[in-house]
Amino acid sequence: MENYLGMGVGIIAIITAFLVRSAFLFKTSLSIAIICLIVTLTSGFEPDSSLEMICFTLIGIIALGYLISLLSEKVRKVAPYFVGFLAVIPIGAKANFQGFDVDWTMEVASFAIVGSLIPLFAKIKDWFAVRWFGADGSEFNTAVSLIFLGIFVFAASFFVSTFGVILLATGYFAANMGLRSNTGLQLGILLFAVVWVFFSLNSLDGISDSLLKGNLWMGILAGLGSLWACKSIKREKARIFISLFIPLLVIGILVSFGFINENFGGMPTMLGSIIGTSLALALIEQEPGTEKPFHGMLLPLILIGFTNPVDSIFQREKLKVETLLDNSNNQSTARKDVMDIPAIALSAGDAGAWKSIAANSKLEFEVGPPASRTAGAIKDFSVDLQLDKVGVLKSLDVKMKSNSLTTFNDIRDESVLSDEFIKCEKYPEITYRSREIQKTGEDYKISGDLEFAGEKAEVILNLRFVSKVNKDGNEVLVFVGKSVVDRTKHGMTSDSKIGDLVDITFEVAVSR
Repeated sequence: MENYLGMGVGIIAIITAFLVRSAFLFKTSLSIAIICLIVTLTSGFEPDSSLEMICFTLIGIIALGYLISLLSEKVRKVAPYFVGFLAVIPIGAKANFQGFDVDWTMEVASFAIVGSLIPLFAKIKDWFAVRWFGADGSEFNTAVSLIFLGIFVFAASFFVSTFGVILLATGYFAANMGLRSNTGLQLGILLFAVVWVFFSLNSLDGISDSLLKGNLWMGILAGLGSLWACKSIKREKARIFISLFIPLLVIGILVSFGFINENFGGMPTMLGSIIGTSLALALIEQEPGTEKPFHGMLLPLILIGFTNPVDSIFQREKLKVETLLDNSNNQSTARKDVMDIPAIALSAGDAGAWKSIAANSKLEFEVGPPASRTAGAIKDFSVDLQLDKVGVLKSLDVKMKSNSLTTFNDIRDESVLSDEFIKCEKYPEITYRSREIQKTGEDYKISGDLEFAGEKAEVILNLRFVSKVNKDGNEVLVFVGKSVVDRTKHGMTSDSKIGDLVDITFEVAVSR
Protein backbone atom coordinates (compact mmCIF):
# COMPACT_ATOMS: atom_id res chain seq x y z
CA MET A 1 0.00 0.00 0.00
CA GLU A 2 2.77 2.44 0.92
CA ASN A 3 4.34 1.99 -2.53
CA TYR A 4 1.17 3.31 -4.17
CA LEU A 5 0.95 6.16 -1.66
CA GLY A 6 4.55 7.10 -2.36
CA MET A 7 3.86 7.11 -6.09
CA GLY A 8 0.77 9.17 -5.38
CA VAL A 9 2.93 11.88 -3.80
CA GLY A 10 4.86 12.21 -7.05
CA ILE A 11 1.71 12.24 -9.22
CA ILE A 12 0.00 14.85 -7.02
CA ALA A 13 3.18 16.94 -7.13
CA ILE A 14 3.06 16.93 -10.95
CA ILE A 15 -0.60 18.03 -10.85
CA THR A 16 0.23 20.71 -8.25
CA ALA A 17 2.89 22.21 -10.53
CA PHE A 18 0.17 23.04 -13.08
CA LEU A 19 -2.01 24.77 -10.48
CA VAL A 20 0.34 27.62 -9.52
CA ARG A 21 -1.93 30.22 -11.14
CA SER A 22 -4.51 29.55 -8.44
CA ALA A 23 -3.13 29.96 -4.92
CA PHE A 24 -6.13 28.12 -3.46
CA LEU A 25 -5.87 25.07 -5.73
CA PHE A 26 -2.08 25.02 -5.48
CA LYS A 27 -2.01 24.97 -1.68
CA THR A 28 -4.91 22.49 -1.51
CA SER A 29 -3.12 20.08 -3.82
CA LEU A 30 0.22 20.62 -2.03
CA SER A 31 -1.39 19.85 1.34
CA ILE A 32 -2.84 16.62 -0.05
CA ALA A 33 0.61 15.62 -1.37
CA ILE A 34 2.20 16.21 2.04
CA ILE A 35 -0.57 14.27 3.80
CA CYS A 36 0.03 11.33 1.42
CA LEU A 37 3.75 11.60 2.20
CA ILE A 38 3.07 11.52 5.96
CA VAL A 39 0.85 8.45 5.58
CA THR A 40 3.61 6.78 3.54
CA LEU A 41 6.17 7.61 6.24
CA THR A 42 4.00 6.06 8.94
CA SER A 43 4.62 2.69 7.24
CA GLY A 44 7.84 2.77 9.27
CA PHE A 45 5.78 2.04 12.40
CA GLU A 46 5.36 -1.46 13.75
CA PRO A 47 1.63 -2.41 14.02
CA ASP A 48 0.28 -0.85 17.19
CA SER A 49 -3.08 0.22 18.61
CA SER A 50 -1.88 3.83 18.94
CA LEU A 51 -0.78 4.09 15.29
CA GLU A 52 -4.09 5.52 14.03
CA MET A 53 -4.04 8.29 16.64
CA ILE A 54 -0.43 9.18 15.74
CA CYS A 55 -1.23 9.24 12.03
CA PHE A 56 -4.39 11.34 12.49
CA THR A 57 -2.49 13.79 14.70
CA LEU A 58 0.14 14.41 12.02
CA ILE A 59 -2.52 14.78 9.33
CA GLY A 60 -4.48 17.04 11.69
CA ILE A 61 -1.50 19.41 12.07
CA ILE A 62 -1.24 19.80 8.27
CA ALA A 63 -5.02 20.16 7.93
CA LEU A 64 -5.14 22.81 10.66
CA GLY A 65 -2.40 24.81 8.92
CA TYR A 66 -4.38 24.61 5.69
CA LEU A 67 -7.64 25.73 7.36
CA ILE A 68 -5.89 28.68 9.04
CA SER A 69 -4.58 29.78 5.62
CA LEU A 70 -8.23 30.27 4.54
CA LEU A 71 -9.05 32.62 7.44
CA SER A 72 -8.63 36.38 7.85
CA GLU A 73 -5.25 38.09 8.01
CA LYS A 74 -5.66 38.87 11.73
CA VAL A 75 -5.99 35.17 12.52
CA ARG A 76 -3.14 34.24 10.18
CA LYS A 77 -0.74 36.56 11.97
CA VAL A 78 -0.91 34.53 15.19
CA ALA A 79 -2.69 31.18 14.83
CA PRO A 80 -0.13 29.33 12.63
CA TYR A 81 2.47 29.38 15.42
CA PHE A 82 0.21 27.16 17.55
CA VAL A 83 -0.54 24.35 15.06
CA GLY A 84 2.28 22.21 16.47
CA PHE A 85 0.55 22.06 19.86
CA LEU A 86 -1.79 19.43 18.42
CA ALA A 87 1.14 17.07 18.98
CA VAL A 88 0.27 16.91 22.69
CA ILE A 89 -2.82 14.80 21.87
CA PRO A 90 -1.02 11.41 21.63
CA ILE A 91 1.05 11.93 24.80
CA GLY A 92 1.30 8.57 26.53
CA ALA A 93 1.25 6.57 23.28
CA LYS A 94 4.02 4.05 22.67
CA ALA A 95 5.18 2.82 19.28
CA ASN A 96 8.23 1.65 17.36
CA PHE A 97 9.40 3.51 14.26
CA GLN A 98 12.00 1.68 12.14
CA GLY A 99 13.38 -0.11 15.18
CA PHE A 100 13.39 2.98 17.44
CA ASP A 101 11.05 2.93 20.45
CA VAL A 102 8.96 6.09 20.55
CA ASP A 103 7.43 6.93 23.92
CA TRP A 104 5.26 9.90 23.04
CA THR A 105 6.17 12.29 25.82
CA MET A 106 6.17 16.09 25.92
CA GLU A 107 9.80 15.89 24.74
CA VAL A 108 8.66 14.11 21.57
CA ALA A 109 5.72 16.48 21.02
CA SER A 110 8.04 19.48 21.42
CA PHE A 111 9.64 18.87 18.01
CA ALA A 112 6.32 19.53 16.23
CA ILE A 113 5.78 22.58 18.48
CA VAL A 114 9.28 23.92 17.79
CA GLY A 115 8.76 23.32 14.06
CA SER A 116 5.68 25.57 14.08
CA LEU A 117 7.51 28.25 16.11
CA ILE A 118 10.63 28.45 13.90
CA PRO A 119 9.00 31.02 11.53
CA LEU A 120 8.37 33.22 14.59
CA PHE A 121 11.97 32.83 15.83
CA ALA A 122 13.23 33.77 12.37
CA LYS A 123 11.04 36.88 12.24
CA ILE A 124 12.45 38.13 15.56
CA LYS A 125 16.01 37.74 14.25
CA ASP A 126 14.89 39.32 10.98
CA TRP A 127 13.72 42.45 12.82
CA PHE A 128 17.12 42.90 14.54
CA ALA A 129 19.04 42.32 11.31
CA VAL A 130 17.06 44.97 9.44
CA ARG A 131 17.55 47.53 12.22
CA TRP A 132 21.22 46.88 12.98
CA PHE A 133 22.74 45.86 9.66
CA GLY A 134 20.31 47.05 7.00
CA ALA A 135 19.71 43.45 5.93
CA ASP A 136 17.12 42.37 3.42
CA GLY A 137 14.39 41.08 5.74
CA SER A 138 13.11 38.29 3.47
CA GLU A 139 16.56 36.89 2.68
CA PHE A 140 17.69 37.06 6.29
CA ASN A 141 14.50 35.32 7.42
CA THR A 142 15.23 32.44 5.02
CA ALA A 143 18.82 32.23 6.18
CA VAL A 144 17.99 32.13 9.89
CA SER A 145 15.25 29.56 9.26
CA LEU A 146 17.83 27.31 7.60
CA ILE A 147 20.15 27.60 10.61
CA PHE A 148 17.33 26.81 13.05
CA LEU A 149 16.22 23.89 10.89
CA GLY A 150 19.75 22.54 10.81
CA ILE A 151 20.10 22.63 14.59
CA PHE A 152 16.69 21.09 15.24
CA VAL A 153 17.07 18.42 12.54
CA PHE A 154 20.12 17.27 14.46
CA ALA A 155 18.36 17.42 17.83
CA ALA A 156 15.28 15.61 16.50
CA SER A 157 17.30 12.85 14.81
CA PHE A 158 19.45 12.37 17.91
CA PHE A 159 16.66 12.16 20.48
CA VAL A 160 13.78 10.62 18.47
CA SER A 161 15.60 9.31 15.36
CA THR A 162 13.81 9.70 11.99
CA PHE A 163 10.40 10.22 13.56
CA GLY A 164 11.63 13.34 15.36
CA VAL A 165 12.52 14.92 12.00
CA ILE A 166 9.05 13.98 10.67
CA LEU A 167 7.45 15.87 13.58
CA LEU A 168 9.70 18.89 13.01
CA ALA A 169 8.87 18.98 9.28
CA THR A 170 5.14 18.57 9.92
CA GLY A 171 4.97 21.46 12.38
CA TYR A 172 7.14 23.74 10.23
CA PHE A 173 5.25 23.05 7.00
CA ALA A 174 1.82 23.50 8.62
CA ALA A 175 2.81 26.83 10.20
CA ASN A 176 4.05 28.20 6.89
CA MET A 177 0.92 26.96 5.15
CA GLY A 178 -1.12 28.96 7.66
CA LEU A 179 1.12 32.01 7.17
CA ARG A 180 0.79 31.69 3.37
CA SER A 181 4.58 31.91 3.14
CA ASN A 182 5.79 30.55 -0.19
CA THR A 183 9.42 30.69 0.96
CA GLY A 184 8.48 28.84 4.12
CA LEU A 185 6.68 26.16 2.09
CA GLN A 186 9.79 25.74 -0.04
CA LEU A 187 11.89 25.18 3.07
CA GLY A 188 9.20 22.87 4.41
CA ILE A 189 9.51 20.69 1.31
CA LEU A 190 13.30 20.76 1.76
CA LEU A 191 12.78 19.50 5.30
CA PHE A 192 10.49 16.69 4.13
CA ALA A 193 13.15 15.80 1.56
CA VAL A 194 15.65 15.38 4.42
CA VAL A 195 13.05 13.25 6.23
CA TRP A 196 12.74 11.03 3.16
CA VAL A 197 16.52 10.57 3.01
CA PHE A 198 16.53 9.43 6.67
CA PHE A 199 13.54 7.17 6.09
CA SER A 200 15.00 5.61 2.93
CA LEU A 201 18.41 4.97 4.47
CA ASN A 202 16.68 2.98 7.20
CA SER A 203 14.33 1.05 4.90
CA LEU A 204 16.16 0.48 1.58
CA ASP A 205 18.86 -2.11 1.08
CA GLY A 206 22.32 -1.43 -0.31
CA ILE A 207 22.50 2.24 0.71
CA SER A 208 25.24 3.60 2.96
CA ASP A 209 24.08 4.99 6.30
CA SER A 210 26.69 7.77 6.20
CA LEU A 211 23.96 10.29 5.28
CA LEU A 212 21.92 9.27 8.30
CA LYS A 213 23.92 11.31 10.78
CA GLY A 214 22.02 14.33 12.05
CA ASN A 215 25.22 16.33 12.64
CA LEU A 216 26.07 16.12 8.90
CA TRP A 217 22.70 17.62 7.98
CA MET A 218 23.04 20.20 10.74
CA GLY A 219 26.28 21.32 9.08
CA ILE A 220 24.71 21.43 5.60
CA LEU A 221 21.71 23.54 6.64
CA ALA A 222 23.67 25.77 9.02
CA GLY A 223 26.39 26.40 6.42
CA LEU A 224 23.79 27.23 3.78
CA GLY A 225 21.83 29.46 6.14
CA SER A 226 24.73 31.34 7.70
CA LEU A 227 26.26 32.33 4.36
CA TRP A 228 22.85 33.24 2.98
CA ALA A 229 22.31 35.51 5.98
CA CYS A 230 25.49 37.41 5.15
CA LYS A 231 24.40 37.99 1.55
CA SER A 232 21.20 39.61 2.81
CA ILE A 233 23.17 42.38 4.54
CA LYS A 234 23.20 45.48 2.33
CA ARG A 235 25.61 47.73 4.22
CA GLU A 236 28.93 47.01 2.55
CA LYS A 237 31.19 47.77 5.52
CA ALA A 238 29.20 45.45 7.75
CA ARG A 239 29.05 42.74 5.07
CA ILE A 240 32.83 42.56 4.58
CA PHE A 241 33.32 41.62 8.22
CA ILE A 242 30.14 39.64 8.81
CA SER A 243 30.30 37.56 5.62
CA LEU A 244 33.16 35.63 7.18
CA PHE A 245 32.71 36.19 10.92
CA ILE A 246 29.07 35.06 11.29
CA PRO A 247 29.39 31.79 9.33
CA LEU A 248 32.69 30.87 10.96
CA LEU A 249 31.25 31.64 14.41
CA VAL A 250 28.07 29.62 13.81
CA ILE A 251 29.90 26.69 12.22
CA GLY A 252 32.68 26.79 14.81
CA ILE A 253 30.19 26.55 17.69
CA LEU A 254 28.32 23.65 16.08
CA VAL A 255 31.50 21.76 15.19
CA SER A 256 32.83 22.25 18.73
CA PHE A 257 29.83 20.30 20.11
CA GLY A 258 31.90 17.28 19.12
CA PHE A 259 34.07 17.88 22.20
CA ILE A 260 31.08 16.85 24.32
CA ASN A 261 30.10 13.89 22.15
CA GLU A 262 31.41 12.82 18.72
CA ASN A 263 27.79 12.45 17.56
CA PHE A 264 26.96 16.11 18.41
CA GLY A 265 29.30 17.94 16.03
CA GLY A 266 32.84 17.22 14.94
CA MET A 267 33.91 16.33 11.41
CA PRO A 268 30.48 15.40 9.97
CA THR A 269 29.29 18.92 10.84
CA MET A 270 32.47 20.42 9.36
CA LEU A 271 32.04 18.53 6.08
CA GLY A 272 28.33 19.30 6.00
CA SER A 273 29.08 23.02 6.35
CA ILE A 274 31.41 22.84 3.35
CA ILE A 275 28.56 21.37 1.29
CA GLY A 276 26.10 23.93 2.68
CA THR A 277 28.22 27.01 2.05
CA SER A 278 29.03 25.78 -1.45
CA LEU A 279 25.31 25.30 -2.17
CA ALA A 280 24.69 28.84 -0.95
CA LEU A 281 27.18 30.20 -3.49
CA ALA A 282 25.35 28.36 -6.25
CA LEU A 283 21.91 29.61 -5.17
CA ILE A 284 22.59 33.21 -4.09
CA GLU A 285 21.88 35.72 -6.83
CA GLN A 286 24.49 38.41 -7.44
CA GLU A 287 23.41 42.02 -7.49
CA PRO A 288 23.01 43.18 -11.11
CA GLY A 289 25.63 45.63 -12.42
CA THR A 290 28.11 45.17 -9.59
CA GLU A 291 31.73 44.20 -10.20
CA LYS A 292 32.56 43.58 -6.57
CA PRO A 293 32.61 39.91 -5.62
CA PHE A 294 30.83 38.55 -2.56
CA HIS A 295 33.41 38.10 0.19
CA GLY A 296 31.63 35.02 1.47
CA MET A 297 32.56 33.08 -1.65
CA LEU A 298 35.89 32.33 0.05
CA LEU A 299 34.25 30.58 2.99
CA PRO A 300 34.16 27.04 1.49
CA LEU A 301 37.88 27.37 0.68
CA ILE A 302 38.61 28.49 4.25
CA LEU A 303 36.70 25.49 5.63
CA ILE A 304 38.45 23.12 3.21
CA GLY A 305 41.82 24.52 4.27
CA PHE A 306 41.11 23.88 7.93
CA THR A 307 39.59 20.39 7.51
CA ASN A 308 42.74 18.45 8.41
CA PRO A 309 43.62 20.57 11.48
CA VAL A 310 40.02 20.24 12.75
CA ASP A 311 40.07 16.51 12.05
CA SER A 312 43.23 16.09 14.13
CA ILE A 313 41.56 17.90 17.04
CA PHE A 314 38.53 15.62 16.95
CA GLN A 315 40.37 12.36 16.40
CA ARG A 316 39.10 10.22 19.25
CA GLU A 317 41.63 8.47 21.43
CA LYS A 318 42.62 5.13 19.95
CA LEU A 319 43.82 1.98 21.61
CA LYS A 320 47.58 1.65 21.38
CA VAL A 321 47.66 -1.92 20.17
CA GLU A 322 50.31 -3.38 17.88
CA THR A 323 48.57 -5.86 15.59
CA LEU A 324 50.37 -9.08 14.74
CA LEU A 325 48.36 -9.73 11.60
CA ASP A 326 50.34 -9.74 8.38
CA ASN A 327 49.92 -7.05 5.70
CA SER A 328 47.26 -8.86 3.75
CA ASN A 329 45.21 -9.44 6.87
CA ASN A 330 45.78 -5.85 8.00
CA GLN A 331 43.94 -4.77 4.88
CA SER A 332 41.19 -7.17 5.77
CA THR A 333 40.67 -5.58 9.20
CA ALA A 334 39.38 -2.50 7.40
CA ARG A 335 36.35 -4.56 6.35
CA LYS A 336 33.16 -4.21 8.30
CA ASP A 337 33.14 -7.85 9.44
CA VAL A 338 36.25 -9.20 11.20
CA MET A 339 35.06 -12.68 10.28
CA ASP A 340 36.00 -11.89 6.67
CA ILE A 341 39.67 -12.39 7.56
CA PRO A 342 40.79 -15.79 6.19
CA ALA A 343 41.08 -18.54 8.81
CA ILE A 344 44.11 -20.77 9.38
CA ALA A 345 44.13 -24.44 10.36
CA LEU A 346 45.62 -25.57 13.67
CA SER A 347 47.20 -28.94 14.36
CA ALA A 348 48.32 -31.26 17.16
CA GLY A 349 51.48 -29.18 17.56
CA ASP A 350 49.32 -26.28 18.81
CA ALA A 351 47.81 -28.26 21.69
CA GLY A 352 48.06 -26.87 25.22
CA ALA A 353 47.33 -23.76 27.28
CA TRP A 354 47.61 -20.27 25.77
CA LYS A 355 47.46 -16.85 27.45
CA SER A 356 46.77 -13.45 25.84
CA ILE A 357 49.43 -10.81 25.15
CA ALA A 358 47.97 -7.46 26.27
CA ALA A 359 50.12 -5.29 23.99
CA ASN A 360 48.83 -7.13 20.91
CA SER A 361 45.18 -7.62 21.84
CA LYS A 362 42.11 -5.40 21.64
CA LEU A 363 38.45 -5.70 22.61
CA GLU A 364 36.18 -3.03 21.10
CA PHE A 365 32.45 -2.36 20.99
CA GLU A 366 29.80 -0.14 19.40
CA VAL A 367 26.32 0.66 20.66
CA GLY A 368 23.44 2.88 19.60
CA PRO A 369 21.17 3.56 16.62
CA PRO A 370 22.80 4.23 13.20
CA ALA A 371 22.51 8.00 13.60
CA SER A 372 24.47 8.08 16.86
CA ARG A 373 26.79 5.10 17.26
CA THR A 374 29.06 5.22 20.29
CA ALA A 375 32.40 3.40 20.08
CA GLY A 376 34.40 2.10 23.02
CA ALA A 377 36.79 -0.53 24.30
CA ILE A 378 37.88 -2.51 27.34
CA LYS A 379 41.55 -1.77 27.83
CA ASP A 380 42.49 -4.23 30.59
CA PHE A 381 41.55 -7.86 29.92
CA SER A 382 43.13 -11.31 29.78
CA VAL A 383 42.25 -14.47 27.89
CA ASP A 384 43.12 -18.07 28.75
CA LEU A 385 42.32 -20.83 26.31
CA GLN A 386 42.98 -24.54 25.90
CA LEU A 387 43.52 -26.41 22.64
CA ASP A 388 43.06 -30.17 22.76
CA LYS A 389 45.51 -32.79 21.46
CA VAL A 390 44.52 -32.19 17.81
CA GLY A 391 44.56 -28.38 18.06
CA VAL A 392 40.80 -27.84 18.50
CA LEU A 393 39.59 -25.16 20.92
CA LYS A 394 38.49 -26.82 24.15
CA SER A 395 37.86 -23.91 26.57
CA LEU A 396 37.91 -20.12 26.70
CA ASP A 397 38.12 -17.96 29.81
CA VAL A 398 38.10 -14.13 29.70
CA LYS A 399 38.58 -11.69 32.60
CA MET A 400 38.05 -7.94 32.18
CA LYS A 401 38.48 -4.98 34.53
CA SER A 402 35.24 -2.98 34.71
CA ASN A 403 36.98 0.35 35.30
CA SER A 404 39.01 -0.09 32.09
CA LEU A 405 35.85 0.20 29.98
CA THR A 406 35.95 3.46 28.02
CA THR A 407 33.97 5.30 25.36
CA PHE A 408 36.90 7.71 24.84
CA ASN A 409 34.97 10.54 26.45
CA ASP A 410 35.67 11.33 30.11
CA ILE A 411 32.31 12.98 30.78
CA ARG A 412 30.36 10.08 29.29
CA ASP A 413 32.61 7.47 30.92
CA GLU A 414 31.84 8.89 34.34
CA SER A 415 28.17 8.10 33.73
CA VAL A 416 28.80 4.70 32.11
CA LEU A 417 30.98 3.48 34.98
CA SER A 418 28.54 4.71 37.64
CA ASP A 419 25.79 2.78 39.43
CA GLU A 420 23.38 3.88 36.70
CA PHE A 421 25.02 1.45 34.28
CA ILE A 422 27.90 -0.98 34.91
CA LYS A 423 28.53 -0.29 38.64
CA CYS A 424 32.30 -0.71 38.31
CA GLU A 425 33.04 -0.10 42.02
CA LYS A 426 30.57 -2.75 43.16
CA TYR A 427 31.47 -5.21 40.39
CA PRO A 428 35.12 -4.58 39.50
CA GLU A 429 35.45 -7.64 37.25
CA ILE A 430 33.65 -8.84 34.14
CA THR A 431 34.05 -12.52 33.26
CA TYR A 432 33.19 -14.81 30.37
CA ARG A 433 33.52 -18.61 30.54
CA SER A 434 32.73 -21.03 27.74
CA ARG A 435 30.25 -23.85 28.34
CA GLU A 436 29.87 -25.37 24.88
CA ILE A 437 32.10 -25.02 21.81
CA GLN A 438 31.04 -26.08 18.30
CA LYS A 439 33.52 -26.20 15.42
CA THR A 440 32.39 -25.72 11.81
CA GLY A 441 35.25 -25.83 9.34
CA GLU A 442 37.86 -23.53 10.90
CA ASP A 443 35.26 -21.38 12.73
CA TYR A 444 34.00 -21.75 16.30
CA LYS A 445 30.63 -20.95 17.82
CA ILE A 446 31.02 -20.61 21.57
CA SER A 447 28.18 -20.55 24.10
CA GLY A 448 29.22 -19.16 27.45
CA ASP A 449 28.23 -17.19 30.53
CA LEU A 450 28.96 -13.46 30.70
CA GLU A 451 28.89 -12.09 34.24
CA PHE A 452 28.60 -8.32 33.88
CA ALA A 453 27.34 -5.66 36.31
CA GLY A 454 26.31 -8.36 38.75
CA GLU A 455 24.09 -10.29 36.33
CA LYS A 456 24.91 -13.48 34.43
CA ALA A 457 23.54 -14.24 30.94
CA GLU A 458 24.36 -16.53 28.05
CA VAL A 459 26.34 -14.91 25.22
CA ILE A 460 27.37 -16.45 21.88
CA LEU A 461 30.84 -15.74 20.43
CA ASN A 462 31.91 -16.37 16.84
CA LEU A 463 35.66 -16.90 16.62
CA ARG A 464 38.37 -17.97 14.18
CA PHE A 465 42.15 -18.24 14.29
CA VAL A 466 43.66 -16.09 11.54
CA SER A 467 47.44 -15.98 12.04
CA LYS A 468 50.43 -17.84 13.47
CA VAL A 469 53.61 -15.77 13.89
CA ASN A 470 56.90 -15.81 15.76
CA LYS A 471 57.47 -13.00 18.26
CA ASP A 472 60.69 -12.74 20.29
CA GLY A 473 61.36 -16.43 19.70
CA ASN A 474 57.89 -17.48 20.89
CA GLU A 475 55.07 -18.88 18.78
CA VAL A 476 52.00 -16.64 18.83
CA LEU A 477 48.46 -17.35 17.61
CA VAL A 478 46.03 -14.57 16.69
CA PHE A 479 42.27 -15.03 16.71
CA VAL A 480 39.46 -12.59 15.86
CA GLY A 481 35.77 -12.70 16.53
CA LYS A 482 32.54 -10.92 17.30
CA SER A 483 29.52 -11.10 19.53
CA VAL A 484 26.39 -9.22 20.55
CA VAL A 485 25.55 -8.46 24.18
CA ASP A 486 22.08 -7.38 25.30
CA ARG A 487 22.87 -4.94 28.10
CA THR A 488 19.27 -5.14 29.44
CA LYS A 489 20.04 -8.71 30.57
CA HIS A 490 22.62 -7.24 32.92
CA GLY A 491 20.33 -5.05 34.99
CA MET A 492 20.28 -1.99 32.71
CA THR A 493 17.11 -0.23 31.60
CA SER A 494 16.12 -0.48 27.96
CA ASP A 495 16.68 2.80 26.09
CA SER A 496 16.50 3.08 22.30
CA LYS A 497 18.47 6.36 22.37
CA ILE A 498 21.43 4.58 23.95
CA GLY A 499 20.83 1.23 22.24
CA ASP A 500 20.27 -2.11 23.95
CA LEU A 501 22.43 -4.38 21.80
CA VAL A 502 26.20 -3.90 22.07
CA ASP A 503 28.26 -5.12 19.09
CA ILE A 504 31.57 -6.61 20.25
CA THR A 505 34.66 -7.26 18.09
CA PHE A 506 38.05 -8.51 19.21
CA GLU A 507 41.54 -9.34 17.99
CA VAL A 508 43.58 -11.34 20.51
CA ALA A 509 47.16 -12.60 20.36
CA VAL A 510 47.99 -15.57 22.62
CA SER A 511 51.24 -17.33 23.47
CA ARG A 512 52.20 -20.44 25.51
